[in-house]
Amino acid sequence: MNLNQTKLVGLTMELDLKTQEYKKLCAELEELKQSGIEPNDPRLLPLLQAFQTNNQEIIAIKKQLQELQ
Repeated sequence: MNLNQTKLVGLTMELDLKTQEYKKLCAELEELKQSGIEPNDPRLLPLLQAFQTNNQEIIAIKKQLQELQ
């Protein structure tokens, strides 16, 4: 494998991990919704921040993947 192929595999694996993290965050949000949490509850703030961080990381990985292709 050359260097670009290795980077491509690594980024693809990283993207897969971030996708799994996103699914866990969605499950966490669904649990909170099932418990009847209010939309402005402060417990949602860390979850929102985790979603934003995850989204930014996914965008950065996708950009790197596009640059390789």
